[in-house]
Amino acid sequence: MEHHASLLAMWLTQVLHLGQHAWPGFAHGAHLSFLERYDHLLNAALAAFTAMAITTLVRNNLARIPGPLQQTFEGVVEGLKEMINSNIAHHGEKYLPFIGTMALFVFFNNLFGLIPALSPGTSNWNVTLGAALVVFGYYNFHGMKEQGFLNYWKHFAGPIWWLSPLMFPLEILGLLSRILSHSLRLFGNIAGEHVVAGIFFGLMPILLPVPMMFLGLFFGLIQTFVFTMLATIYLSGAVSHEH
Repeated sequence: MEHHASLLAMWLTQVLHLGQHAWPGFAHGAHLSFLERYDHLLNAALAAFTAMAITTLVRNNLARIPGPLQQTFEGVVEGLKEMINSNIAHHGEKYLPFIGTMALFVFFNNLFGLIPALSPGTSNWNVTLGAALVVFGYYNFHGMKEQGFLNYWKHFAGPIWWLSPLMFPLEILGLLSRILSHSLRLFGNIAGEHVVAGIFFGLMPILLPVPMMFLGLFFGLIQTFVFTMLATIYLSGAVSHEH
């Protein structure tokens, strides 16, 4: 896939007078600044700051009679709590801050694909891989914390001890493959949607953008839900004592 720097990265390059040079083996030797080369990290960081700013704004302005923004966030929180509690039997709400953080991070990254000057950080595999690795580390840590280090890893050997030399490597391989499936699913869908939307915008720049933006918003919500649901399921399997 060719690299197309976001308009924000290009604008900042001009404003800050950043040097541009060819990056070996990247973008067919095009001269890019540091921000243009790593614009996916720029947009991912901006999505994270946006999520923190909006949640801080809502928290600092809580009212007995909520406004539209507070109502929206209350609905999101209730939906996440219901999803977590339906998958994690005991004390699932203590995982809500992490699951909610990942959901907002992914959603705002996806949402940036609808803003002309930005690009979705999740359309780059480095960002989705980082998010999947964070989820992977989190649920394995809490699995060991809930069940104990030895008990947690012992269940990967299976119930029959003499099959454990075969079962344990296969189970670990399956565990590690979650990182790829979790990250590539989000990356592939968002990158594909972003490319297709760009093609249609080029073909019909006047009539098509509005319905495509609504479709992109719906698509971003769906992919956020899928990523968050998978993270919750993985966490549920790790912390369950019956696992």
